[in-house]
Amino acid sequence: MAVFVALVAVFSVVATGPVAAGLSAADHVPSGDSLETNAVSTDSTEPAPTARPELSGSFSRPTYTGIAGDPVNIRYTASNSNGSAYLLIGGNRLTDSGKLVGFTDVVKLDDFDGTVNTRLLGTAEGTASSCARENTSCDLEFRDQDGDTLDKDLSDLSGATGAGGLARPLVPQRYRLAITNGTFMIEDSGAVPPVESAASSDLVLTKPTFHDEIEVFTTADPENVEGGGGDESLSALEQNGLERTAVTKGDRVVLGFEATGIWGALSHFAEKEGEDSLQAGQAINHTVLRDFLRAEEGVTLSVRQTNPSMNEPRSKLDLADADPEDVSLLLADAKKLETGDSTPGRFYLVLDTSDGGPLGNPEPGDEFAVEFALEGTEGQRYAFAETDSEPPDPFRHKSNTPDQFPYWETNDGTVSAEASFSIQERYFEYDHVTDDGELLVEASGGAVTGTTTILPPIEMSATFVDDKRDEPFRSESEVSLSDDGNFTIGADLGNADPGTRLNYELYDGTTLRDSRTVVVVEDTDDPDRLAIDSVPENVTVATGGNLSALGIGVRNAGGLEGAGTLALDVDDGNITTARDLTLSSNESRTVGFPSETVRLDPGEYPFSVTLDGDQRNGTVTVAENPARTTIDDGDGEADGSDTDDAENASNVSEGDENATNTDGNSTDAGGNSTANDSAGAADPDGNSSNPGGNSTNPDGNSSDPTGDSGGGDGEDEPATFLPFGIGTREAFGGTVVVGAIHILGHWV
Repeated sequence: MAVFVALVAVFSVVATGPVAAGLSAADHVPSGDSLETNAVSTDSTEPAPTARPELSGSFSRPTYTGIAGDPVNIRYTASNSNGSAYLLIGGNRLTDSGKLVGFTDVVKLDDFDGTVNTRLLGTAEGTASSCARENTSCDLEFRDQDGDTLDKDLSDLSGATGAGGLARPLVPQRYRLAITNGTFMIEDSGAVPPVESAASSDLVLTKPTFHDEIEVFTTADPENVEGGGGDESLSALEQNGLERTAVTKGDRVVLGFEATGIWGALSHFAEKEGEDSLQAGQAINHTVLRDFLRAEEGVTLSVRQTNPSMNEPRSKLDLADADPEDVSLLLADAKKLETGDSTPGRFYLVLDTSDGGPLGNPEPGDEFAVEFALEGTEGQRYAFAETDSEPPDPFRHKSNTPDQFPYWETNDGTVSAEASFSIQERYFEYDHVTDDGELLVEASGGAVTGTTTILPPIEMSATFVDDKRDEPFRSESEVSLSDDGNFTIGADLGNADPGTRLNYELYDGTTLRDSRTVVVVEDTDDPDRLAIDSVPENVTVATGGNLSALGIGVRNAGGLEGAGTLALDVDDGNITTARDLTLSSNESRTVGFPSETVRLDPGEYPFSVTLDGDQRNGTVTVAENPARTTIDDGDGEADGSDTDDAENASNVSEGDENATNTDGNSTDAGGNSTANDSAGAADPDGNSSNPGGNSTNPDGNSSDPTGDSGGGDGEDEPATFLPFGIGTREAFGGTVVVGAIHILGHWV
């Protein structure tokens, strides 16, 4: 009968030595820990003849390699025509010291699944088919050197065989594998070699290794992933996850650890939980890790909050009370370390960050430190607890020794890997909003954009609704989430004009997450921009007039009510003025400058107007004011016409107040002549200069106000002095004025 078996080893061992029972000698073994504590030394002995039927068997490899503490997979064939075949593990000389040693265990091959757990080999929890276990029925025969059968079994020979009495788990070394028929010889020296061996091979165990980095990434709840169907496999988590340490509350944080030398113990506790043999890609109950950390001395894993407030308890990972829905344990192939065949090298712990999860009630802003370590104390080594029962308990160590990883040597210290992550709020933050929280979307090709802590590929959508149109409008758009935390929502606004308002709703699946008002604008970066619509190329104004004729067309080009300042500059600063404006959405108006007086000479002047960065130019033409006459001071002329001094002007002699023009005519303030034969001279406003209607005397003397003669004898009347120092022969009524001044077209 041919049997194919896989053996799994947990620790790394290296050793070589000759084999017994006619087998070929093993290779040279590197220096390492002696296995003298695992078996009894013996001298070389020739085996006695066997009465057993013929035995056959073979191994698929001359040497199997594995890591101490991890499972090792061995393929072989074995048959025994009249009984069971047995696998001998260990035995003979294992080092180059020249000493021969016994074996570590004998395994019955009838029901053996081929998995050897090197963490448990030779202990009370060793291979299920080990002949050292009470529930395994083995037909073993022991003879003395004369060939006589002895009434012995392994329990009587544990010290000699090495099946019990191990000081510690199998150390990195080379061990012998042999297929036997179950007959052993007890030599006088105490050694117990097999009488017959059908095939042999070597098992080389190497020292465990440790990767000093912890992988951290975050992923959404698989139930919320679009098309995920709740898949919690590692490949699905990696596909939907992001390598970042900021974890959105309610999402999963995934922590990856890599080490060898731990998989034998993990396999043991997985078996107790009813799990199959551990394989990469497998998901197992998190209680396996919990039990492993409780039992395996020298292996620690912690996740704890680093920034609790003074009155806040520190949050930390609690696997004991964790719900399986909130914690997952996934196995994977190693990424950095060498492992044995079909042995995982990395495990992932997936933690839900929701309230009531394995981290308690984490809040946004909480920070966590992660540490994974294999403990070691220089000068110390792991050792099984001493006990009267054989074989030893694999997870009890000496009470007077510190916690120690079972495979570290005396010169090894603690190795650890550290990482951190933080909890952040679950949010959508929009790029363009008003102070009131209204969304701004551009009319042409607009989109709602922003940042979010929600991970892709969550299925989210948004709707845009306008019920104020003649036909109600509604559109729906998918939310596009990117790995860098940005989102984009293509907005179909139905050709809405700037200033239009729509209702916006954001959905996570069928759950409403947000509801706002959308305002359509021309430019989201300048949603309340005011613009100049029109400016006259040329405008004519009168000098001394105002600029009301300069009308500037302005409008709200943004979509939101906006304010701005319309500034005017004429002739490079000769005239500057400004108008503060506030325009509602889509409002247009024409703005002038009626309060600004033009104080420029007639001519053409350039001007410019600016509003919110918009600038326009034009020309102002300044013309004469047709309603105004300009009078120069001191020329005695109101209309600009010349009057001859000799013929028309009143001759005012300083020494003769009664003097008159030689021709008897005088010129009034309005430029009108007064003849001596006229019935009544005109006054400056066109009225008669003589209120009484009396004419001027021929001799040049003016009449009195009552019409009486001013004195035919020509005698002068005394001068009358006005309060402001003007002397006249007849105040206001006379033709000759002494010390007169010209005020606003009147002589005073």
